[in-house]
Amino acid sequence: MRLLWSYGAESSFRPEEFFGREEELTALLRVCLEGKSGIGSSVLIYGPPNIGKSSLLLKLKTELQSVTGATAPPRPFPFYYSFSKILSHPLALSQHFLQEYLWQLLVFLGESPPAAFDLDALCESLGALGHMECRDFLSAHRRYSDKGDGLSALANAFSFPFATGGNLWYPVFLFDDFQYTIKLQNMPDGAIFSILRPHIKSGHFPMIISGSSPGHVTSSLKREGLYGSFQLIEVGGLSQEASMKAWIPLFERRNIAMPEKLMSRAAARLGHVPIYQRMFAEEVSFRNAQIEDEVGFENLYALSVTEGKLNRYWREFFENAIPDRMSRARAVRFLKRVICDHFPIDTFEGAFSLMGSTPEEGNEILSALEFKGLLKSDFEHIQFLRDPVLADFLGWAFERGVQGKNTSQVAAAIVQAKISRSPLEEGREERERSAALAKEMMRRWDCREVPTLLFEFGRFREKFGGKGLLEVMIGLEKDPGTMRLPKVSSVSTGYRTRRDGSRFDFDLVAYGFHEGDFSEENLVIWAVDVHSEKTLTHTAVEHFENRCRLLSLEKSLKPGQLRKWIIFDGAADSTVMEMVSRYGIHLTHQTQMRLFLNLFGMEELETVREEKRPSEPRGEEKPLEFELVLPIKADTEVVAARVAEEVAAYASLDKDTVDRIKMAIIEACINAFEHSGSTTGKIRLRYVLSPERIELFVQDDGKGFRPSKGDDESKRGRGWGLKLISELVDDVDIITGENGTTVRMVKNLRSGDGEGTITSKDEG
Repeated sequence: MRLLWSYGAESSFRPEEFFGREEELTALLRVCLEGKSGIGSSVLIYGPPNIGKSSLLLKLKTELQSVTGATAPPRPFPFYYSFSKILSHPLALSQHFLQEYLWQLLVFLGESPPAAFDLDALCESLGALGHMECRDFLSAHRRYSDKGDGLSALANAFSFPFATGGNLWYPVFLFDDFQYTIKLQNMPDGAIFSILRPHIKSGHFPMIISGSSPGHVTSSLKREGLYGSFQLIEVGGLSQEASMKAWIPLFERRNIAMPEKLMSRAAARLGHVPIYQRMFAEEVSFRNAQIEDEVGFENLYALSVTEGKLNRYWREFFENAIPDRMSRARAVRFLKRVICDHFPIDTFEGAFSLMGSTPEEGNEILSALEFKGLLKSDFEHIQFLRDPVLADFLGWAFERGVQGKNTSQVAAAIVQAKISRSPLEEGREERERSAALAKEMMRRWDCREVPTLLFEFGRFREKFGGKGLLEVMIGLEKDPGTMRLPKVSSVSTGYRTRRDGSRFDFDLVAYGFHEGDFSEENLVIWAVDVHSEKTLTHTAVEHFENRCRLLSLEKSLKPGQLRKWIIFDGAADSTVMEMVSRYGIHLTHQTQMRLFLNLFGMEELETVREEKRPSEPRGEEKPLEFELVLPIKADTEVVAARVAEEVAAYASLDKDTVDRIKMAIIEACINAFEHSGSTTGKIRLRYVLSPERIELFVQDDGKGFRPSKGDDESKRGRGWGLKLISELVDDVDIITGENGTTVRMVKNLRSGDGEGTITSKDEG
């Protein structure tokens, strides 16, 4: 009976279900076929776990096998070996490697291998075909094994394939999951590369190596001086076209029917990852589900992520990667903050701070995550995997484990989040353009009065239907109804009600203040949706109203503090008009919108760049200062972040820098909320913008604190929050005493000015 540890990958691979990756496959085939001329290039394939690297190697093996009969000798012999189920003892690995090579070689040569997976029997069969070198290597391997010399046994086993071949065939090496070679007992990292080094350097043997942990593999390559010998190929998700083709055999074999539009949505929703598509097809078949619309798809997807196959896949993944339960919980919470909440962490120090762990504990977790391919590093900076299914799984794990919610609640939240902001393929570009124009216009409101008719489509249509532009403009001027707009401090896409809380998405959300008074009493929030469909449906209006109600409840908004606005470009029937009137929704047609833009001097504005606002030369102008007073109340740190976003946008900063500034101000505010012990229940913020830097001040009138060097205190108090802030900005100064604490954060606008330090001054 054959015991084959790489059997799983080969047995589950179906060549007819392999789609896409034409460029990668063509490049690898060229490398392998060049071996016929004695040219042996080396390639390192890397990418996220289970993205399809093994399938790519197995498809390559199939292609090489199919061309052998049509080409003149020597023919390529593709030897595939996976280290994913590696035997950690070097003697066991060396024996299995030899057995696997001999078995595959006999099959390649058209012989039937012995029934028993036995080295002596395999060697005898090859000897009968004239390959006598096998006996010498096997005899030497047995001597090393008897002595317990694992390193010599490995060197013997891994050198044997390079002594085979000749005028009729040549070996092509396809080594999968190579990162597992670092787990060999009592073997130094990179031991296998040390053995393979002379054969790689010779340049005569095509070798393809695959792994999910490029950091570990490339460090071994660099240590052996082999990094320059390898070409690098990164494997990601499939193309949209290939993903659509992948559904066909999966659905046909299981008699599943799904509308083509939903197939496209499902492929994108699953990140165009083949293994996710297979698991989702199995989920549909297992539940005997009928998917006819978006809601049905999102419900089944949410079930799979929270209790089905996708959930089981990632649960087993983390249990295998980090066996210790406490460390696993810390890793999941950390990844949730990085991947779901978009914490801008790219250094090891920042990661340790966010985890709230010691460097030793943090290193152990990060090493496990890197080994499994969830992050990659160059040993200075780290980059995390962006995977939509993983993000939803992490959200489930956090809500279930930390918040204590049940599975159905989490599944409902996933469905609500996806349905509320599902991208519309048709008219999407026009929709985004309209939202961008509305966003820029709202920034210019500045407490101006405008005709109320611009927000009331029903009355506007009755009064001006069929009239020319000049008549409309004159009529608007004569109409007595006006509305005073707020001063908008920030306007952005989307909205999160609280940290780590539910998400209610809108096309735009604006923070404004009546009469320009930046106080909680005068705060007003505008939730805006933009519709580019031919008809504004009552379902869309109802859904918008439901999201607004949830937002109002979550934020405990008073009557009048939430304004609801729909901008549309199409028809609206009487039912819709009655609904918007009943719900108090402002309704503006694109015809009205053009007049609106005209009032703010934007009638000729074609596009609005969202990434950067035009910078204005400031020369020797005095720094701009903004001040804000916030109550110590849950979620008010979001207001501080919105204002910081506007200040940063004025300086034309890139998105990553803006995110860092926002995250720093949020951390500083939360620190003050939780630890200041303020008697007034308020904090004061000051934003100072100059050509050289942005300075952020967070001041409380609490009891002050004395920075401690002790690990225990810093973990429980302000220490870790301040350390995280120092990773986000260039300089941090702390002035503290019995009258309160002021945290000053500096983000330089010119490179090379900051050192990323914390300075503390005790006034007490």
